[in-house]
Amino acid sequence: MNTSTEGKDENRDSEDLSACVGEVYEDNSLWYFRNTLGEQVGPFRYASEAKSNLESLLMKLQTRLKPEK
Repeated sequence: MNTSTEGKDENRDSEDLSACVGEVYEDNSLWYFRNTLGEQVGPFRYASEAKSNLESLLMKLQTRLKPEK
């Protein structure tokens, strides 16, 4: 299972974040994901650990992209 999408566009809006961050994938029994720059993040021992870190990254990015009132 090696599916990833690499996005390097820094001007994406919050609805487009999932398109620029890769999915969690396994390589040689370790788990990784790609950040918004297409860089590999990991390794993680478990898929759940990689997914949790990916979700945390997405939440941080969405918080940064929210317009100030």
